[in-house]
Amino acid sequence: MKVLTRNLNAFLNKPPDHVLAVLIYGKDAGLVHERVLRITRAVVGDAADPFRVSELGSSEILSDPSKLTDEFTAQCLVGGRRVVRIRLGSENLSDSLRALFKLPKQNALIVVEAGFLSASSSVRRFMEKEAKTAVIACYQDTPDDLSSLISELTKPQGLNISSAAKNYLLNHLGSDRMVSRSELEKLVLFAGSNADVSIEDVVAIIGDSSAFSIEELVYAAASGSKDTLNESLLRTAAEGFSTIALLRATQRHLHRLLLASEICAGGKTPSEAMKILRPPVIFTFAQQFLKQLGVWTPPLIGTALELLSTAEIDCKSTRLPQNIIGERALLRLSQIARKN
Repeated sequence: MKVLTRNLNAFLNKPPDHVLAVLIYGKDAGLVHERVLRITRAVVGDAADPFRVSELGSSEILSDPSKLTDEFTAQCLVGGRRVVRIRLGSENLSDSLRALFKLPKQNALIVVEAGFLSASSSVRRFMEKEAKTAVIACYQDTPDDLSSLISELTKPQGLNISSAAKNYLLNHLGSDRMVSRSELEKLVLFAGSNADVSIEDVVAIIGDSSAFSIEELVYAAASGSKDTLNESLLRTAAEGFSTIALLRATQRHLHRLLLASEICAGGKTPSEAMKILRPPVIFTFAQQFLKQLGVWTPPLIGTALELLSTAEIDCKSTRLPQNIIGERALLRLSQIARKN
């Protein structure tokens, strides 16, 4: 069965006794691991307890199925239910799990931890249909999820996050839950007894200020600022950002301009349209965004997106240096902005 979002917290806090195995999977490895630990603690208390928690690799199980059977039926010396954690690769464990559910002794909860699994995955399909199993899909944090995480880690410490600082966090965290949590914990430690956290504090800690580099490049390109763009290209190259990452970041920015333009067409002012966007526009770049909104019309954005898409395809399909392809595309974009 699939665990629905509205039932997720209750399930993680107290997995039902009839559920013998749980599959937790997704692209956000940090969130997957966090939920694996959470459900393990809900069952055994201490996720590192060697008497009540054991770990097996999926390849290890396929080479010797008896190992999973032994762990699943083993009695805990101190009493209580056990947890058997399995790290799943590309192997198909459906038959091994199906065999377990027929055993008379069922003393453990199996927790399968996996990366992204397509809808055609044998293990995923089996566990979604089986009544004794549960499946939890982990998606990358939404702005609301990330906002809740920020509050969870900063409010108990009495920290007040400025709106600009929070906007910056919403824009630069969220790709991986463990990374986001680690960065926020680092920010809390940095803040110490200082109750007010400014954007300067956040920039100094989150990503050591290099996270601004791509934003600066994108806004320079879309504003037609040739000199700033050239400086940003040098900086991002020195910091190791890939050309495709820069092209895609610029595409995302243009899509946000297009969305804001459509909102304006519905009767909102540019400022109102900008405030509706999620994640919010970083305070530092708000005036530039509003100015660009007056320059980049939907037809012009379509032309720019086609230019960037062609550049990305060329990066992947030709033998020309990617940095040269990307630089030409972004300089061309800057030229279009200056002409309009």
